[in-house]
Amino acid sequence: MTQLNRCLILGAGALGIKLGLQLQQVGHEVIGIRRNPSRIPPGLTGVAGDLSDPAGLTSIWRRHLPPDGGELCLILTPDGGTEAAYRRTFVEGLVNVVESLRVADRRPHVTFVSSTSVFGDLEGEVNELSAVAPKAPGAKILWQAEQWLAGQDLKLTRVRFSGIYGPSRLRLIDNVRAGLVPGVANAPTNRIHEDDCVGLLRCIVRSAQAGLAVPGLIHGTDEDQATLGQVCAYIARKLELPLPAFDGVPSRRGGRRWVNSLGIDALGYQLLYPDHQSGYQQVLSTLPR
Repeated sequence: MTQLNRCLILGAGALGIKLGLQLQQVGHEVIGIRRNPSRIPPGLTGVAGDLSDPAGLTSIWRRHLPPDGGELCLILTPDGGTEAAYRRTFVEGLVNVVESLRVADRRPHVTFVSSTSVFGDLEGEVNELSAVAPKAPGAKILWQAEQWLAGQDLKLTRVRFSGIYGPSRLRLIDNVRAGLVPGVANAPTNRIHEDDCVGLLRCIVRSAQAGLAVPGLIHGTDEDQATLGQVCAYIARKLELPLPAFDGVPSRRGGRRWVNSLGIDALGYQLLYPDHQSGYQQVLSTLPR
């Protein structure tokens, strides 16, 4: 196996580990980087690394990335919801990543995970060609990070995920069970199943590694246009529960837009769960009765 078939995942949490295991199964050598590499499962190589340690990152790149090639996935999570935490990760941390790649003289294809929260309170339908209007401090920093990365000398793909749900992300189901859901019933919602997050990232990595064209910006979202009330009604019906109440407070992440994806079609990825019915059916099937 050559180094060109190697994928490094910086921020190897739940999504990163699932991605790594799937890539490993199809012949990639995967190296997961996190502060505590003992949490990396067998089959993947765990390496200790920290965004705040550029010298350590430089050493990792020199050891594990080929001089011109390889894949680097940035699946970063701030250590809190504050503006300072976002800046530590998506400003200072990303500067350390890019500078350490320069010092190490490595040029991998970089996949950066962002969020559709950069659209703020925009109304109507948006896609990868639409202007953004971030409102929350964290979303503003994410957009600044996207812009800054796009201005660097990188082979870069930005992936903006909408609301991620799945067997390990049950908040909406728990709210329906409790009978009270935060938000406005008729507000647009945008979502993607966690298995499709992993599948989309896997498709990007494998396409780039094969030398195929990969869009520079992809919205990771399903094909569904459903309101919060419609999604909750489906969950309640499947659980044989009454319809929940809604507190009527608009989401801080923005709940006035439909997010569409031109990038998924351009990449040729086929969603496993293209709508909320198929996705939540899978999630509910994993829960104890």
